[in-house]
Parts: sequence; structure tokens; C-alpha cells
Amino acid sequence: MTDFLTADTNLPSYMMFPRFLLDMEINETAKMLYIILLDRARLSQKNEGWSDIDGHVFIYFTIEALAEVLHKSQMTVKTALAVLEKQELIFRKRQGPGQPNRIYVKLPKETIHYTDRFLSLRQTENCPIDRQDSFPDTDRKLSGNKKEIKKNNLEKRGSKDPLSPYGKFQNVFLSEKELEDIRQTIPDWQDYIERLSGYMASTGKQYQNHAATIISWARQDHPASRQRNYESEEYETL
Repeated sequence: MTDFLTADTNLPSYMMFPRFLLDMEINETAKMLYIILLDRARLSQKNEGWSDIDGHVFIYFTIEALAEVLHKSQMTVKTALAVLEKQELIFRKRQGPGQPNRIYVKLPKETIHYTDRFLSLRQTENCPIDRQDSFPDTDRKLSGNKKEIKKNNLEKRGSKDPLSPYGKFQNVFLSEKELEDIRQTIPDWQDYIERLSGYMASTGKQYQNHAATIISWARQDHPASRQRNYESEEYETL
């Protein structure tokens, strides 16, 4: 069942399609892969600890995870990654045996020229301006004050509490303290991390606080009346 789009329709989660991809002679799989990598890189922009000493933002995304997100074979993903690397849209840096490559998502230097070239056309069509500096405005319209809340949460954590990626898709971000709290509170904590990782990867949905989401899910699955492992002692009834 589908509905018509109206002025008040809340749009579902989406990924941006950079306009410059339309003029690039690369296959559709490579384009989709770039969109996914760019979307992950935007998340890294908003979290501390995801840039190197030169200030370049990087991400981790295993080939297995990319294959599952794209619904393609691992060989197809490897080929698409090679295409993007040849076009200098990504740069992969090895991290050692058994470690996933660090991926840097890159943008063409002429991206601004693409924006200027199509500016008058977009205004004529009355379409939203998709300059890079307009993305935050669009996000704010769709998500209200969620981005501001997330920003405040990150500022409260500060550099003393960096986030690390967990889960099969490396998209669950937790600090060391949060991970320890979850391990002490939830017996099957690893299952919940994988559950959240898979859910966000398949739906595109994002959460402001991954630790709080995991704890909330665990409490919903194990109410106090049936499972007391998730309660503090002051709430226990003997």
C-alpha cells in the first residue's frame, strides 16, 4: 500500500545521490556503493574519533557487510570498490592482518562547478537546492531538533569519551563506558548489538544514543516481572 506525497508528508530515511554521479561513466552498482559509503562517511563527520591526523574523515565497512546491504555478491562488491578507487572516489588504507581497510570517501574537485551549472535549472523547476551547505537545512526540516539533540549529546561526551564501532556492519557506536555498562547489565549483550546493527543497516534508521536503544530493547524483551537481571537492586522485589 502506498500514499501520495503531500506537503506534510514525513519522508522516510534516505541517502543522498550526488549529482556528479549522473555524468560519470561507471556502472550502477558502483554508484550505489558510493552512495552507501558517502552516507556512512556523513555519520563519521558527526562523531569524534573518525578523522586522521590530517583531518580526513574515514570509515570502516567490510566487504561482507557491503555485500549484504547491496544484496550483491562479495566479488561484485570488490569489483565496484576497484572502480571507485580507479575513479579516485575512495581511497583504501590497509590496517594490518585481520583488520578491515580504512576507507576514505572522496569528492571530485569540480563538484562546485556541477552545482553552479544546474543552479538556474533547479530554481526554474522549484526544486530544493542541493548544495552541500544546504543538506543540514534539509535534515533539520525532516528531523526537527534531533540533530541538535545529537550534537548536544556528543558535546557532553567530549574527547574523553570517544566512540568505537561495533556490530557486523560497524554502525553501532559506543564508548568504552557504555559498552562496559551494557556488558554488566545485559547477559546476551552481543546479540543486541548485532540486532541493532542489522536493523539500522537494513532500514536506514538512525538512533541518537545506541547504548540507550540497546538497554531499552533489552528491558522490553525482559520485563521486570519476568526478568530481574536488568534492574538495579533498589527496584528488586523479593
